[in-house]
Amino acid sequence: MLTSLSAILKQKFSYAPNNNQLRYIAGLIFEIQKRENVSLEEILDCLAENSRIKRAGGRDKFFPLRECLIKRRFPLTSAIRTIHPKEVFLNISKNIISDNFSPSKEFTPLQIFVEDAARDSILHRKFASKFPRVPVTAVARYSDYLKENKFRLAELKKPVIFIVKESWDFIKPCPCTKGHLSCGYWIFNVGFGCPFDCSYCFLQHYANFPGIILPANLNDFFDKFNKSSLNNLKKPIRIGTGEFCDSLALDEITGYSSELIPFFKDKNVLFELKTKSDKIANLLSLEPAPNIVISWSLNPSLIAAKDEIGAPSLKRRIEAASKLQKKGYRLGFHFDPIIHSGNWQELYRQTIEELYSILRPGFAWISLGTLRGMRQLKINSQMRFPKSDIFYGELFLGEDKKLRYPQFLRKEIYSKMISWIKEYDKKTPIYLCMEDNGLWKVVGDKFNTAADIEDYLIPHV
Repeated sequence: MLTSLSAILKQKFSYAPNNNQLRYIAGLIFEIQKRENVSLEEILDCLAENSRIKRAGGRDKFFPLRECLIKRRFPLTSAIRTIHPKEVFLNISKNIISDNFSPSKEFTPLQIFVEDAARDSILHRKFASKFPRVPVTAVARYSDYLKENKFRLAELKKPVIFIVKESWDFIKPCPCTKGHLSCGYWIFNVGFGCPFDCSYCFLQHYANFPGIILPANLNDFFDKFNKSSLNNLKKPIRIGTGEFCDSLALDEITGYSSELIPFFKDKNVLFELKTKSDKIANLLSLEPAPNIVISWSLNPSLIAAKDEIGAPSLKRRIEAASKLQKKGYRLGFHFDPIIHSGNWQELYRQTIEELYSILRPGFAWISLGTLRGMRQLKINSQMRFPKSDIFYGELFLGEDKKLRYPQFLRKEIYSKMISWIKEYDKKTPIYLCMEDNGLWKVVGDKFNTAADIEDYLIPHV
């Protein structure tokens, strides 16, 4: 593409770009084509009519060319302010992964690896019983597999299970982005990896191994918790699973919820199981408690079908939530990431209508967050999901080095989402994920510190 584009630019504009300029122009053209589904000829013909480009001579043509292409690539932001080229991260996706593993409707592992320290554990026996024909391999450590099998991105969703005895920090504060307000959330790690395959998931650039790691020693975690200061809290905190794994996707096999809920129901915490799954059989067999929250990540049906591969549909998630609400569970919901598109308002308003047509308010909480991620996430997503267009939205490199929508766009998204939710529900607290004080003002003027947010979200338990 670069060689042919260079020849076209020389012929059409009498301009020979250097390598860096050529890559920048090619990147902009590539993303405009992905956004607009237009030909290279149409873009170049439009550029040829630009008076500034016509007047510029020699290598100076690069600057009006770049400016014109940036305005076309980011039309909403260009109408508000000047875009600095350093804000723009471009990548021509040329290495499409053709042998990408993709989730099946029902999870079945290809192979199960069991650490020596986890052999004959209850979790080991559960998997062996559920999948008697799946080969089981004993290893000293799951890292042994990685030493012998170099990880390829195509294998990220390879259905491999590692049953381990974990010793890492099982609970830690959520690593909120510097300069953004924290909501005081704590993460309880019950695994790493997910059977679903979302085009926006940070695990695509964060994980360096295939499959899913599952700890066989939850009792060790419980012992640590009981001996820690977290067991004697004067003020409750929010603790949840679902940061590095889906809390319920494999629950009918692992039975984690049947251990976690009885343990935390008597603690001075609000404990959340966060999921996209509809595997709720174990939850229905348990008695709910006021401090236990089951929450779902939601996106419109069209986005879920295209960008949340293997996950249950929006309808199935809401139906699962309805069953648990009737059982007496407290519910939460997370519109995160909200993905901006030309018809985003119609899609998300319809999703909110669907939610409240089936479920009754109020809920424990609703969180809002917009699409964001490191540069490598965009690269990996382009390789693994060539049909997805979510990273061709108006995303810019922010101070935290993440790609984000500009603040004016995020403010519009949050303001409209909050207004639509409040048409049905004025009881449920709504909070923002990884945003600064300025944007928190769309929720209210009283949120200036993390303590303010915690007081808002955590009622007396």
